[in-house]
Amino acid sequence: MPLGVHTSIAGGISNSIDRIEDLGCDAMQIFSRNPRSWTLRPIPRNEIDLFRAKRRKAAIWPVAVHTTYLINLCSSDPAIFDRSVSLFKAEIGTAEDLGADYLVTHLGSPLGMGADFALERIGRALKEVCESNLGKKAMILLENTSGSGFGFGSSLKDVGRIMDNAALLGLEIGFCFDTCHAFAAGYRMSSESEVAALLETVDREAGLKRLKLIHLNDSKGGLNSKLDRHEHIGEGKIGLDGFKALIANPVIRRTPLILETPKKSEKDDPRNLRTVRKIMEAWGKPA
Repeated sequence: MPLGVHTSIAGGISNSIDRIEDLGCDAMQIFSRNPRSWTLRPIPRNEIDLFRAKRRKAAIWPVAVHTTYLINLCSSDPAIFDRSVSLFKAEIGTAEDLGADYLVTHLGSPLGMGADFALERIGRALKEVCESNLGKKAMILLENTSGSGFGFGSSLKDVGRIMDNAALLGLEIGFCFDTCHAFAAGYRMSSESEVAALLETVDREAGLKRLKLIHLNDSKGGLNSKLDRHEHIGEGKIGLDGFKALIANPVIRRTPLILETPKKSEKDDPRNLRTVRKIMEAWGKPA
């Protein structure tokens, strides 16, 4: 079960590989650019080549790139929608240049326009991706959301519908399951029985075969709180028992795990990784 963290690209994108190696991880996620800006500055070719070379040497798998937070693929504002699709395609191109395996994206918000409008908008965006011959080298992964405000994508059924529609276009996409977001959206996962029921729901509504990545985050908010606030593993409302049950479940045992837990000090990532590794070691030992 590959394990990694979302890590910084400060000082050059290739430096992220060094940080991942220092943490002893074999999987990783990065932003390829400033996640809170529309400005797109191309990554120098020599830096891309260095990133790819370091990644090969370190044998990192998978490498996931997360899109900017500003992209809104279901915006009701035509200008924002067009700008979002343009940036989305550019970020797919960057992920493919880097040799990334996955590009993780949020779906955005249709404000008060509803789910059917959001599905139509996202379908139009994915059609443009297909027509641009993108999304084949780096698979697009849709990330479920917490359901706060008018944010779209908290329902696994809606995520499944988007993937089904993309398949009709000839575009294979998957999804990234965020534990904090799912719990905040009302999906129970704090015990062995709840995790088993959750994974049955995931399979029925989205398809376990299309689950490519798990964002492993505890939740500051309670069940169905709609609060998108990540917490350290075992220290939030999901709790350590929930993560033990999830990680031990054979259905997802080979699915890569990426931590997006709080980073208030340099000790935070190592601390959360130790917690997860202890869980993995426990279920990996003979009975």
